[in-house]
Amino acid sequence: VRRMGADIIKRKSIALAFNTLKNWFSVKSGRIEVDSYNTFDMIMDESDRHNVKSAFYFIADHSAGKIDGNYSLEHPMIREIIRNIAKRGHEIGLHTSYNTYKSSEQTKKEFERLKKVCKEEGVVQKKWGGRQHFLRFEAPSTFQNWEDAGLQYDSTLGFADKVGFRSGCCYEYPVYNVKRRVTLSLMERPLVVMECTIIDKRYMNLGSGGEAQQKIILLKDIVKQFSGDFSLLWHNSRLMDEGEVDLYKAMVGR
Repeated sequence: VRRMGADIIKRKSIALAFNTLKNWFSVKSGRIEVDSYNTFDMIMDESDRHNVKSAFYFIADHSAGKIDGNYSLEHPMIREIIRNIAKRGHEIGLHTSYNTYKSSEQTKKEFERLKKVCKEEGVVQKKWGGRQHFLRFEAPSTFQNWEDAGLQYDSTLGFADKVGFRSGCCYEYPVYNVKRRVTLSLMERPLVVMECTIIDKRYMNLGSGGEAQQKIILLKDIVKQFSGDFSLLWHNSRLMDEGEVDLYKAMVGR
């Protein structure tokens, strides 16, 4: 119902609202391929087209209730998506729940749950990483949580309200626990652009048109100038708006 309301009010399309309702009934009958949020193959198609490896971060628990989503890793449809991502050569990662950023125990619990499901589905990876929900972070606790859980990298450090270089660089780097005065084995992959940061009214409000493209291209050019890594975060549930899909494809392909 919320999605249909957004189709009519935000996306101004009654036809899209009816399509949402039709697809909902189809998904409930087991046709996962018509789920509007099931944009994983499209993302991988674009990545493959431009020789890019994408990482898909899955929520493994719901420590804060509905804010952590409403799917379970154990659901057959989610397992099918995980198998497909691994089969196509892309990466599975951890999207920690809302209350993990100060909790070593919860972080470890969620990572172990993700690895268990992946193992049962025959998914084997040498490196595991991900990011914090809502980019929630506390230094050095969150770094230490990820280190203790056995994760190899984090990609949380970015601005929620503005795109750019929160870490002051565009390279993966080893993190440091300032309280213990030790360098951790955990690596940080700085987040440069998150889609809602640049598009949404509550943040930069650039929309999905030319102004947003120019801003992202500027950042990509800076990263290229220093031979760095451009980290782009895009939620799969956003890639149903035509404008956002066009922007995403343009930015991955540039």
